[in-house]
Amino acid sequence: MKKTLIILLISLPSLLLTSCSGSDDSNPPVETTSLFGTWDLDYYIQNNDVIENISCNDQITYTFTNTKTYTKTTFAGEGATNCAVAVIVNGTWENLGDNQFRLTPNGSSANQNLTITFLDSFKKFSIKYNTNFTEVYAKRN
Repeated sequence: MKKTLIILLISLPSLLLTSCSGSDDSNPPVETTSLFGTWDLDYYIQNNDVIENISCNDQITYTFTNTKTYTKTTFAGEGATNCAVAVIVNGTWENLGDNQFRLTPNGSSANQNLTITFLDSFKKFSIKYNTNFTEVYAKRN
């Protein structure tokens, strides 16, 4: 009994001096800060074929901000000179952890959960939609 009391008295101060850290957003995960910026579709992989020559109708640009908003821009037209913005979607994004990100368009309750895998020292990322289709985006300088 005396030994138990001594052990308790010795360990009690260390328990009292230990604190739990709260949620601290001042140092977001590296995949969050690496996402900030503008990304252009660089190429995509469809049925194991790498498609590097992106036509106007396939062009997509994402811009992610540190205020957790995003813009997705798609394009339409023919050729390099007749390519124009087709659709702009604005919304919010959230890092769910483990390379999972949720995009929520403004005015919509429909979320899009994406697995984003960073490549080439965070200069590119890929989104794999299924076993037959993956998009790879490159960060603008």
